[in-house]
Amino acid sequence: MTEHDSTHETGSDISRREFLGVSATGFAAAAIHSTNIEPSANSHGSDQPQAMIRTAEHFGDEEMVLTFPQGWDVETHKMVGHGAPALSDDQIAESLRSTITTQPLADIADGKRNIVITFDDLTRPTPISRVVPFVLQELRAAGVKDEQILFQGSFGSHAAMNQQDMVLKLGADVVANFACWNHDCFHGFTDLGQTPEGIPVQLNSRFAEADLKICISGVKKHGLAGYGGGAKAIIPGVASFDALTHLHRIVNRRHETAICYVNNGARLDIEHAARMAEVDMSINIVMNAHREVAGVFAGDIVDAHRAACKTAHANYHTDLPELADVVIYNHYPQSVEAYFGFGPSVLKPGGSFVLVQDTPAGQRKIHYLGWSRNGGNNRRPESGLPIGNAGQVIVFNRFAAKWDEMRYSPDVHFSTTWDDVEAQLHKLHGDNAKVAVFPSAALQHEPMDLRI
Repeated sequence: MTEHDSTHETGSDISRREFLGVSATGFAAAAIHSTNIEPSANSHGSDQPQAMIRTAEHFGDEEMVLTFPQGWDVETHKMVGHGAPALSDDQIAESLRSTITTQPLADIADGKRNIVITFDDLTRPTPISRVVPFVLQELRAAGVKDEQILFQGSFGSHAAMNQQDMVLKLGADVVANFACWNHDCFHGFTDLGQTPEGIPVQLNSRFAEADLKICISGVKKHGLAGYGGGAKAIIPGVASFDALTHLHRIVNRRHETAICYVNNGARLDIEHAARMAEVDMSINIVMNAHREVAGVFAGDIVDAHRAACKTAHANYHTDLPELADVVIYNHYPQSVEAYFGFGPSVLKPGGSFVLVQDTPAGQRKIHYLGWSRNGGNNRRPESGLPIGNAGQVIVFNRFAAKWDEMRYSPDVHFSTTWDDVEAQLHKLHGDNAKVAVFPSAALQHEPMDLRI
């Protein structure tokens, strides 16, 4: 395919180190201001316009070619940091040592006996396994023994992970050699008091009572917290059901919250809770569009996260095109929680919206904060499209599950083959259509100010 994204160039005179930028805040993926628009290409021996996307995060992260009818105008609209270089082993290790307003991890860990490392689950795209070996390296440098380390799931009211899930998230070596524990939002808490907004800081006792608390999480857009990561590893991460209910149903409704709004009242309150928990090290990962580690920011639970958010904001920024007849919204690398996001804003009235939620994991089936209760999502809408200005909405997932269809009315077309999607699009739009493809929609966001 023809590539117009300057982040893929490898022959520049500038060194890789200079390109990434090294400072006291660790390595950060550079925000490269190119057009980040890739016109359709015919790289697979076809005369049809094509677009390349990735799907099936955690389950192969495979590339998929989407084809479109001849004569269609197809453009792929990438975020600025789409092709930001993945950090090398040495760069990840150096980023962990270049801590932000804390001592290095090896110094903090000296003399500690009971260490807990939190990690998110498969509903989040974070490539935890890429960073964990270097965290263990720092701990071993401080004399910590492997048997002193516990890996603690940090996923609030999500379903428990099985062994395969943990292998996909942490790596087989970690699961084979370290105790890996699920979070249970209903049992086993230590009560640390309340936040100013009244959230009960009831935290998993294994975490709350550890000598050394390390949180590893990914930074991606989030409607409540501005961006994920940081203090979200504490509440809702390892908190009680009562705590996360108070956050979502009371504190969230008191304050304005939005993507890129990091210092909103709800985020500030969970950061207060993280201070109460005395988190020793927060490790925040910024990703490129291939779900690779493009930035690591380690240190203080608030300051390190703020630094990561600045890079995430620069890299996930996506310039929006003019209105298109067809919008392809690929929800990689978080297909398990697919939603529509900003895509409808660039769709012409009566156009076609295609949501790609292609993953063998399907859509998440259990979330104890309302998703699994009777009523609500169990009642399938009788009619109507979820996007008001669309003429048709298509959901594409090769891995069919009837339950995934139940959140939409029968007016939404579900397809397990791209050939069927292409036929449905051609039927409505004929021989001429303008297509906008967003290849990593779960990370991408429209231009907006960073409030931090």
